[in-house]
Amino acid sequence: MKISPKNPHFFKPILPGFKQGIKIPKGFLKYLKKYDQYEHAILKRADKKWRVKVNGRQLEDGWEKFTEKHDLHLRDILVFRHEGNMEFEVSIFDLNQQCEREYKYEYESKVKPNHYNKSSRKASHFVCIARPYCLSRDALFIPKEFASQNGLFNTKERDLVVRDERQRSWNVKLRSYDKAVYLIDGWNKIRDANCLKEGDCITFEVVMNGKKPIWKFKSMTEQ
Repeated sequence: MKISPKNPHFFKPILPGFKQGIKIPKGFLKYLKKYDQYEHAILKRADKKWRVKVNGRQLEDGWEKFTEKHDLHLRDILVFRHEGNMEFEVSIFDLNQQCEREYKYEYESKVKPNHYNKSSRKASHFVCIARPYCLSRDALFIPKEFASQNGLFNTKERDLVVRDERQRSWNVKLRSYDKAVYLIDGWNKIRDANCLKEGDCITFEVVMNGKKPIWKFKSMTEQ
Protein backbone atom coordinates (compact mmCIF):
# COMPACT_ATOMS: atom_id res chain seq x y z
CA MET A 1 0.00 0.00 0.00
CA LYS A 2 1.36 3.40 -0.98
CA ILE A 3 1.26 6.16 1.65
CA SER A 4 1.16 9.76 0.40
CA PRO A 5 3.52 12.12 2.25
CA LYS A 6 1.94 14.76 4.48
CA ASN A 7 4.02 17.49 2.83
CA PRO A 8 5.13 16.17 -0.57
CA HIS A 9 8.44 17.44 -1.99
CA PHE A 10 10.00 17.75 -5.40
CA PHE A 11 13.45 18.91 -6.43
CA LYS A 12 14.79 20.82 -9.41
CA PRO A 13 18.41 21.17 -10.48
CA ILE A 14 19.29 24.61 -11.85
CA LEU A 15 20.00 24.21 -15.58
CA PRO A 16 20.82 26.65 -18.42
CA GLY A 17 17.93 29.02 -19.17
CA PHE A 18 16.49 28.67 -15.67
CA LYS A 19 15.62 32.38 -15.35
CA GLN A 20 12.87 32.01 -17.95
CA GLY A 21 11.03 29.63 -15.62
CA ILE A 22 11.00 26.07 -14.32
CA LYS A 23 8.48 23.25 -14.56
CA ILE A 24 6.80 21.36 -11.77
CA PRO A 25 7.55 17.64 -12.41
CA LYS A 26 4.73 15.72 -14.07
CA GLY A 27 4.84 13.10 -11.33
CA PHE A 28 4.12 15.78 -8.72
CA LEU A 29 0.91 17.06 -10.32
CA LYS A 30 -1.12 14.33 -8.60
CA TYR A 31 -0.65 16.27 -5.35
CA LEU A 32 -1.98 19.48 -6.91
CA LYS A 33 -5.22 18.30 -8.53
CA LYS A 34 -7.47 20.27 -6.17
CA TYR A 35 -5.46 23.43 -6.84
CA ASP A 36 -6.04 23.53 -10.62
CA GLN A 37 -7.89 26.85 -10.30
CA TYR A 38 -4.88 28.61 -8.73
CA GLU A 39 -3.11 31.03 -11.07
CA HIS A 40 -0.18 31.72 -8.74
CA ALA A 41 2.11 29.83 -6.39
CA ILE A 42 3.72 31.27 -3.28
CA LEU A 43 7.41 30.49 -2.75
CA LYS A 44 8.61 30.91 0.84
CA ARG A 45 12.04 31.20 2.42
CA ALA A 46 12.84 32.44 5.94
CA ASP A 47 9.46 34.11 6.52
CA LYS A 48 9.63 35.92 3.16
CA LYS A 49 7.27 35.18 0.25
CA TRP A 50 7.36 35.54 -3.53
CA ARG A 51 4.25 35.37 -5.75
CA VAL A 52 4.90 33.45 -8.97
CA LYS A 53 2.51 32.89 -11.88
CA VAL A 54 1.66 29.28 -12.73
CA ASN A 55 1.12 28.51 -16.42
CA GLY A 56 0.22 24.84 -16.68
CA ARG A 57 3.07 23.36 -14.72
CA GLN A 58 5.49 26.19 -15.53
CA LEU A 59 6.51 28.79 -12.92
CA GLU A 60 6.88 32.07 -14.83
CA ASP A 61 6.23 35.74 -13.87
CA GLY A 62 7.85 36.42 -10.52
CA TRP A 63 10.25 33.49 -10.80
CA GLU A 64 13.10 35.66 -12.14
CA LYS A 65 12.87 37.93 -9.07
CA PHE A 66 13.17 34.87 -6.85
CA THR A 67 16.26 33.67 -8.75
CA GLU A 68 17.92 37.11 -8.53
CA LYS A 69 17.18 37.52 -4.83
CA HIS A 70 18.79 34.17 -4.08
CA ASP A 71 21.62 34.48 -6.60
CA LEU A 72 20.81 31.11 -8.13
CA HIS A 73 23.33 29.60 -10.49
CA LEU A 74 24.09 26.35 -12.28
CA ARG A 75 24.62 23.32 -10.02
CA ASP A 76 22.28 24.65 -7.34
CA ILE A 77 19.47 22.29 -6.34
CA LEU A 78 16.09 23.53 -5.12
CA VAL A 79 13.81 21.41 -2.94
CA PHE A 80 10.13 22.48 -2.90
CA ARG A 81 7.93 21.36 0.02
CA HIS A 82 4.22 21.78 -0.67
CA GLU A 83 2.38 23.16 2.36
CA GLY A 84 -1.06 23.38 0.76
CA ASN A 85 -2.84 26.19 -1.14
CA MET A 86 -0.02 26.24 -3.71
CA GLU A 87 2.48 27.44 -1.10
CA PHE A 88 5.96 25.95 -1.24
CA GLU A 89 8.78 26.18 1.29
CA VAL A 90 11.96 26.28 -0.81
CA SER A 91 15.36 25.00 0.34
CA ILE A 92 18.41 25.85 -1.76
CA PHE A 93 21.46 23.60 -1.85
CA ASP A 94 24.87 24.23 -3.32
CA LEU A 95 25.80 20.99 -5.09
CA ASN A 96 29.51 21.84 -4.90
CA GLN A 97 29.36 22.03 -1.08
CA GLN A 98 26.37 19.64 -0.81
CA CYS A 99 24.95 21.77 2.01
CA GLU A 100 22.09 24.24 2.26
CA ARG A 101 23.19 27.70 1.17
CA GLU A 102 23.39 30.57 3.64
CA TYR A 103 21.66 33.90 3.11
CA LYS A 104 22.20 37.02 5.15
CA TYR A 105 18.51 37.89 5.36
CA GLU A 106 17.86 34.61 7.19
CA TYR A 107 19.84 35.95 10.16
CA GLU A 108 17.94 39.25 10.12
CA SER A 109 14.58 37.52 10.47
CA LYS A 110 13.12 34.91 12.74
CA VAL A 111 14.89 31.65 11.90
CA LYS A 112 13.12 28.34 12.35
CA PRO A 113 14.98 25.84 14.61
CA ASN A 114 15.56 23.34 11.82
CA HIS A 115 17.22 25.89 9.53
CA TYR A 116 20.88 26.90 9.52
CA ASN A 117 21.56 28.29 13.01
CA LYS A 118 23.94 31.23 13.19
CA SER A 119 24.87 30.81 16.85
CA SER A 120 25.83 27.14 16.56
CA ARG A 121 27.27 27.49 13.04
CA LYS A 122 25.97 24.02 12.20
CA ALA A 123 24.35 23.05 8.92
CA SER A 124 21.15 21.11 9.57
CA HIS A 125 20.80 19.71 6.03
CA PHE A 126 22.85 18.29 3.24
CA VAL A 127 21.86 17.00 -0.17
CA CYS A 128 23.60 14.78 -2.67
CA ILE A 129 22.86 12.99 -5.92
CA ALA A 130 22.97 9.20 -5.97
CA ARG A 131 26.07 8.12 -7.86
CA PRO A 132 27.20 4.61 -8.88
CA TYR A 133 29.68 4.31 -5.98
CA CYS A 134 27.03 4.71 -3.26
CA LEU A 135 24.64 2.36 -5.05
CA SER A 136 27.18 -0.43 -5.48
CA ARG A 137 28.99 -0.04 -2.15
CA ASP A 138 27.70 -0.20 1.40
CA ALA A 139 28.84 3.35 2.16
CA LEU A 140 27.68 6.93 1.52
CA PHE A 141 30.15 9.81 1.59
CA ILE A 142 29.18 12.74 3.86
CA PRO A 143 30.05 16.19 2.43
CA LYS A 144 33.18 17.57 4.11
CA GLU A 145 31.66 20.96 4.97
CA PHE A 146 28.67 19.34 6.67
CA ALA A 147 30.91 16.87 8.52
CA SER A 148 33.20 19.66 9.69
CA GLN A 149 30.38 21.95 10.87
CA ASN A 150 28.79 19.11 12.84
CA GLY A 151 31.99 17.77 14.42
CA LEU A 152 31.86 14.42 12.65
CA PHE A 153 35.64 14.22 12.23
CA ASN A 154 36.11 13.99 15.99
CA THR A 155 35.29 10.31 16.35
CA LYS A 156 36.18 7.11 14.53
CA GLU A 157 32.69 5.67 14.80
CA ARG A 158 29.26 6.85 15.96
CA ASP A 159 25.83 5.20 16.07
CA LEU A 160 23.05 7.00 14.24
CA VAL A 161 19.31 6.50 13.67
CA VAL A 162 17.87 7.44 10.26
CA ARG A 163 14.11 7.87 9.81
CA ASP A 164 11.95 8.69 6.82
CA GLU A 165 8.53 10.30 6.35
CA ARG A 166 6.85 6.88 6.62
CA GLN A 167 8.35 6.50 10.11
CA ARG A 168 10.61 3.68 9.02
CA SER A 169 13.94 3.72 10.83
CA TRP A 170 17.40 2.23 10.35
CA ASN A 171 20.39 1.91 12.66
CA VAL A 172 23.54 2.98 10.85
CA LYS A 173 27.05 4.04 11.76
CA LEU A 174 29.11 7.11 10.95
CA ARG A 175 32.78 6.36 10.51
CA SER A 176 35.65 8.82 10.01
CA TYR A 177 38.66 7.89 7.87
CA ASP A 178 41.36 10.54 7.89
CA LYS A 179 39.67 13.41 6.01
CA ALA A 180 36.47 11.61 5.00
CA VAL A 181 33.27 10.59 6.80
CA TYR A 182 30.93 7.85 5.60
CA LEU A 183 27.57 6.30 6.48
CA ILE A 184 28.13 2.55 6.80
CA ASP A 185 26.54 -0.57 8.38
CA GLY A 186 22.94 0.16 7.44
CA TRP A 187 23.26 2.45 4.45
CA ASN A 188 22.67 -0.54 2.16
CA LYS A 189 19.31 -1.17 3.90
CA ILE A 190 18.25 2.45 3.36
CA ARG A 191 19.36 2.28 -0.26
CA ASP A 192 17.46 -0.96 -0.96
CA ALA A 193 14.31 -0.02 0.99
CA ASN A 194 13.96 3.17 -1.08
CA CYS A 195 14.88 1.56 -4.41
CA LEU A 196 17.45 4.29 -5.04
CA LYS A 197 18.83 4.67 -8.51
CA GLU A 198 21.48 6.86 -10.13
CA GLY A 199 20.43 10.52 -10.30
CA ASP A 200 18.02 10.45 -7.35
CA CYS A 201 18.26 13.44 -5.01
CA ILE A 202 19.03 12.37 -1.41
CA THR A 203 18.46 14.73 1.50
CA PHE A 204 19.42 14.28 5.15
CA GLU A 205 18.24 16.58 7.94
CA VAL A 206 19.55 16.57 11.51
CA VAL A 207 16.51 16.12 13.76
CA MET A 208 18.32 15.57 17.04
CA ASN A 209 21.98 15.59 18.08
CA GLY A 210 23.44 13.82 21.09
CA LYS A 211 25.08 10.51 21.87
CA LYS A 212 22.91 8.79 19.24
CA PRO A 213 21.78 11.41 16.69
CA ILE A 214 18.60 11.13 14.65
CA TRP A 215 18.57 12.17 11.01
CA LYS A 216 15.60 12.45 8.66
CA PHE A 217 16.01 10.88 5.23
CA LYS A 218 14.23 11.83 2.01
CA SER A 219 14.78 10.80 -1.60
CA MET A 220 13.27 12.25 -4.75
CA THR A 221 13.40 11.39 -8.42
CA GLU A 222 13.49 14.34 -10.85
CA GLN A 223 10.84 13.91 -13.53
